[in-house]
Amino acid sequence: MLDQLAPADLVLVEGFKSYPIEKIEVHRPSIGKSQLYPNDDLVIALASDEQIPECPLPFFDLEDVAGIAAFILVQTKLKQAS
Repeated sequence: MLDQLAPADLVLVEGFKSYPIEKIEVHRPSIGKSQLYPNDDLVIALASDEQIPECPLPFFDLEDVAGIAAFILVQTKLKQAS
């Protein structure tokens, strides 16, 4: 499928938890599932609707769309940090 998207600079996917790609974990503590990041080195940031104080990764509120987008642009080197 990725070949069909060429020449895209960036493709965002959802639901590939076990696939070996860098990912931003979306975590909602109220659902009761455990977090991925402690056991997945490819989780590079966490977005949640609640604070996760013990998380050492960059953290975003789920509503911070601009912040998440800026993080993705810098991580993918599509934009330099300012």
